[in-house]
Amino acid sequence: MKIKIHKPNIFPQNRIIAGITETNFDRFSSGFSIFPAKIFSIEEVEYFRVILANNLGLKRQYLAFQKQEHSDCIQVIDSINIHEINISDGMITNLKNVVLNVTVADCAAVLIYDEQKEVIGAFHSGWRGTQKNIVAKGIQKMEENFGCSAKDMIVWISPSAGMKNYEVGQEVAELFDEKFTKPVGNDKFLLDIKGAIKEQLLNCGVIEKNIEISEICTIEDSRFHSFRRDRDRSGRMSAFIGMK
Repeated sequence: MKIKIHKPNIFPQNRIIAGITETNFDRFSSGFSIFPAKIFSIEEVEYFRVILANNLGLKRQYLAFQKQEHSDCIQVIDSINIHEINISDGMITNLKNVVLNVTVADCAAVLIYDEQKEVIGAFHSGWRGTQKNIVAKGIQKMEENFGCSAKDMIVWISPSAGMKNYEVGQEVAELFDEKFTKPVGNDKFLLDIKGAIKEQLLNCGVIEKNIEISEICTIEDSRFHSFRRDRDRSGRMSAFIGMK
């Protein structure tokens, strides 16, 4: 069964598999979810993961998932594992045909490819992960483990909550530079997560022209799951990257 996948433009298609799954409501009554959210069972999610693998032309065992907890923990994937691996919010690998999956529904996924060392990374960066600078820590880990250089990295920031819809309280806004927040009254602010992540990438040495930022806001675009929009009826997308 074919599913709809939104793909970035920045990665070389002859070397990289990358994208983010859409809701696919036209194919499934409750949508396509890669994680057992409230209305999706573990069995349904595993079925969807097999479908995703088939759409990518791979066996299910080549899809790596993690148990995300909005942490700054990052794992090195050095072998194939059929099941979810340990708690983390970032994965890096130099293995070919292994697809790293980040589960999102308003949070940003940051996918990275070092085309010189042939190493990939996938990071879950909501406001907590962004505040913890998980992307910078991921880049550092790629450098330490595989000899990567930020200047050789190509980056995609996935569809996620856009600033005009991403409302947070003052306690969250205070964690970020004022240039990434906009007060809207009653101690509420709009938060520019994508802008904050971009600055972190630039500070690491990633070249600006090597960064692609999706302009899609998941809260307002029904092609994508949004926890803020749908709450307990929201599924989860997979933002993924792998080397052919």
